[in-house]
Parts: sequence; structure tokens; C-alpha cells
Amino acid sequence: MSGRPTLVLVDALTTGAMLARMAAADHRIVHVRSRARLPETFAASLPTEVFAEDLTYPGHAEDVLRHLRALEPRAVIAASEFGIEVADDLASRLGLRGNDPALSTARRDKFRMMEVLAAAGVPTSRQHRGSDLAGLLDWWRASGLDRVVVKPLDSAGSEDVYTCDTEDEVAAAFRAGIGKTNLMLSANEEVLIQEHLAGDEYVVNSVSRDGGHWFTDAWISRKRVTSGKRLVYDYEDLLAPDAPELDGILSYVGEVLDGLAVTDGPAHTELILTADGPRLLETGARLSGLANPPALHRCTGADQVTLTLDCHSPDAERLRGRPRRYERHESARCVNLLAHRELPLPARALEEALQQLPAFQSIRFRKPEGTLTRPTVDLNSSPGVVFLVHRDPAEIENSYKLLREIERELL
Repeated sequence: MSGRPTLVLVDALTTGAMLARMAAADHRIVHVRSRARLPETFAASLPTEVFAEDLTYPGHAEDVLRHLRALEPRAVIAASEFGIEVADDLASRLGLRGNDPALSTARRDKFRMMEVLAAAGVPTSRQHRGSDLAGLLDWWRASGLDRVVVKPLDSAGSEDVYTCDTEDEVAAAFRAGIGKTNLMLSANEEVLIQEHLAGDEYVVNSVSRDGGHWFTDAWISRKRVTSGKRLVYDYEDLLAPDAPELDGILSYVGEVLDGLAVTDGPAHTELILTADGPRLLETGARLSGLANPPALHRCTGADQVTLTLDCHSPDAERLRGRPRRYERHESARCVNLLAHRELPLPARALEEALQQLPAFQSIRFRKPEGTLTRPTVDLNSSPGVVFLVHRDPAEIENSYKLLREIERELL
């Protein structure tokens, strides 16, 4: 034993790997896998080099619990969407700070999420779930809605999310999703149909401790429509903390976090600001998939990954002494790369070209050099994400336009 406090991370995938590497400087990292098999695409991101131990929970639950009790860990943290339910269970059974396991499924199942919030008095969209197409179409006809969204109950990265204006489109979306094993390795036994929400989309990242919430960054999302009426994320701009819409948005997000009993740790919330006020798309009780500590430190002086560790620090003042709403010192834009054709990903050439942009801060590829790309239809088929940071918003806009020209040439 090193003498350092033990920190338990569940499924330290993608941005959870950043959390693991950051925490390893001061902690002994014990990693727990929520399932015996993790998707290969995500499992490749596990930072196994920083794990003191790498345990598997299913089939070994009592042994894992007995072992962790002996280690007396400081905290258990869900380091990705995959790990939310197991992290809640472990923290509760070990008597550590964490989110109530009774609502774990509501923090994962998009239908139950809305039902729990509606019961708590939080405004949400109308919805229905079902395993047969006829039932979904009957609900839509009775609802009087002109446009709906069809998507899985439990997935990620905008996988199989379709905007529909006709019954034929609903039928096609249903067939595309039902029975499929999604990115979370769950079978789509039912499909969710929801009211389409008109308005701008916003993303709010936060951390919580003992029921108090700190908002680390908030973004307005811009999307574009591809062939097949798929909406893909174009870019997100970091909002000024005094943006006029932010008071109402953050108040609403606070109600959502309270309604879902997100009392401790990070959360990533997506919503639409409609004519009737904010309406939730979904909340994940985990780090943002696009967390970027160096970029956020430049822009706000803090970041969600670092503050997640503060949520579980013995020194409560490390978090409580911070402002509840972030500050902004520089502007930022997070741009999703859009592939236009099939070709081996020219990652090195792209990075070299983008580094010449005045506002370039970093690039994060979702696929390695040489991987065959396909035209982007969702987040999972976007080859990567570029962060632009600058004090002058005009420089960000100029760099963005040049980025799209480079992308058109190389992707």
C-alpha cells in the first residue's frame, strides 16, 4: 500500500480516463468494471497504466465489496455513463457520499427520467414508450403533435435519434432502433417517442456536493441537418456567465438535478430553451464527454474534471469557496469534425493544418490515424472535436471558417 488514499472509479472510459490520470497524482486508483465486457471502442481508452487494481463487479459483487471495505476508499465515482448504476450501488453499500441508488435507473432511462421529473413538478416534454409500432403511432395521432423525436431509451452519442414529421418516418426510425444492441450494450426492447422541442439547445456541466450545485460551464449548441433528416452537432459556444437566458436555464437545471437526486459528483445536462421555458433533453450523472481541462482553465479558471475530485475531498472548502456560476476570461468554441466521404482518417495531416489557426487550442480524435471514416450522421461518426479558444470572438469565427475549409479538403 502506498499510503495514498484510495479512490474507486467505475468505468473510467473516454473523459473518465482524464479523471483517472488526474486523480492518480494523489490517490491509489482502484478501477471497477460495471460489466464483464465493455465495448471495444470505449475500452481502448481505459488508462490501465494508472490502476493499482482493475476489478469486475458482475459475478463478483460480494468479493469486490469485501475487498473495497478493507481498502477504506475515500470515494466512489462514476467515471462514465456506463458506470452510473454500479457507482451508486457501491457508494451506498460502502457508506460513502453518492447519489441515491433508488433513482439510478431514472438517471439512465430517458423515459423514467422524464416521469420522475414530471412527478416532482419539473416541466418536461410529452412522451410515450412502446415495443410495437402501432402503439407509438396511436399515441402520436392522439397527441396532436406535428413533429416528434424517436430514439432509444438507453443509448449515447445521438445514436438512432430521428426527427419525424410523417408516420412513414416514425416507422423507419422504429425499425432502425428496435431490437438493436446499442452503444451501452443494452438491447432496444422498446423505443421512446417524444414531443419535438423547438428552440435553441444548451449544454450545462456541473458538479454537486451534499445537494449543492456548482455550474462549471454552459454552452449553446448549433446543429445542421444531414441527408435523412439527421441532426448532427456542428459546434458549441461557451456562454458568457451574464448571458440573459442563463439565469432561467441554471435555475431549471438545478430543479432537474434535485428531482433526479443528483447530490454528489458531476452532471452533464442537455436542454432546449422553448417559448415556454427550458425543457430537458437528458441529464447524465457523469463528466461531459467533451471535458477539456486545459481549455476550460484558460476560459474559466476551473474545470469539471478537477472540481469532481473536489466534490469528494475531505476539505469541503475546496469546492464551497468557489463561485456557484463560472466566470469567463476567454471565449471558446467546441467544433465537431464532419466527415464528408469514406477515406482513411488523415489525423496527422488534419492536426498539422489546424495548428496554424489563430484560435486553435487542441484536437481530440475519436478514431485513430488511418481508420476508415464514413459520412457523419451523429456524434459517433464524427472523427473528432476541435477546441478553439481566444480572447477575441472574431478570431474564433475566422478560425472556424478556415477549419471547415480544411475539413472539406481532407475529410
